[in-house]
Amino acid sequence: MFKEGLKIEAVAGENAFKLTAPFVYTTYNGYIVTVPKGFKTNFASVPRLAKFYVDDNDWQIREPSVIHDYLYSAESKALGYDRKEADGILFEAMVGLGMRRSKASLIYYILRMFGGSNYEQR
Repeated sequence: MFKEGLKIEAVAGENAFKLTAPFVYTTYNGYIVTVPKGFKTNFASVPRLAKFYVDDNDWQIREPSVIHDYLYSAESKALGYDRKEADGILFEAMVGLGMRRSKASLIYYILRMFGGSNYEQR
């Protein structure tokens, strides 16, 4: 569950946005993930092959992708989530925002197959 809306600003000269306020997500298990103010995100990086089905600007993926980007970053090391758990939280957040399970599952499995190169080592 998202506590508040996402507050961002574009980063000049980059294909990225910076959070202007902390962004909080509470998992169904009650764990809290807080993305700090100043964190940079590029939202969802949808492979060209999947763009016919997944719009990377879809509101049901934008906010969850910020949480996912943070959990994939080395900055989140102290939270202790591994890559599979980060992918699961993305799935949970998308479904929680009303995305069809079939679509969220496709995104999840694409990440499981191809997302490893974006996961920053701890």
